Amino acid sequence: MDNLSPSPLLERFYEQVPKGAALDIGFGKGNDSIFLVNKGFRVTAIDTKKGNIDDLARIAKENNLSIKAGLADVRKFEFLNKKYDIIVAIQSLIWMRKSEYVKIIKKIKESLKINGIGIISGFTIKDPSYLNLKSARSSIEKNTFYSKSEKRFWQFLEPQELKKCFKKDFKILHYREKLVKDRFYDKISPPHVHAIAEIVVKKKRNK
Repeated sequence: MDNLSPSPLLERFYEQVPKGAALDIGFGKGNDSIFLVNKGFRVTAIDTKKGNIDDLARIAKENNLSIKAGLADVRKFEFLNKKYDIIVAIQSLIWMRKSEYVKIIKKIKESLKINGIGIISGFTIKDPSYLNLKSARSSIEKNTFYSKSEKRFWQFLEPQELKKCFKKDFKILHYREKLVKDRFYDKISPPHVHAIAEIVVKKKRNK
């Protein structure tokens, strides 16, 4: 597990919540799930790729870690009301329609406990992928495209859109829009970059 470093925002903000229930949406290599369980959280991790599930299960078994990992599409996942102390969705809410994204954000907000932390990021309309998709095909919803070759949707965020999703009942601890190098293509030249929006929010108690 030497190279499984967590997302920087998770490492920075996880201590603001008690060691309770955590949900990792689209966990990929499982870095954040492993980090959270090692910090004492009860982790539920979901992903759409069976290979990722198998790899995380193997790592968990080899290191005697208890992670509830499941093969699931977040659009069909059952979000329970005020269930989680922390929810992580790093670049995992991109592959859907905008209308589906809006519904998932609403479910995430409802599923966080009072004082729970949400860490979310996604591509913006400044991303090279947006420009490529826009030039090649028409949008099927606002800032949403379908790639026949990849057989999946792409949805992109406008400036401040992610921040506006949490303007009520949440305290914004961090928000930034920036260009980042894609770590999976770090050896190519010129570097492959993405334009992202990232946010960390804390759920406030209703007055």
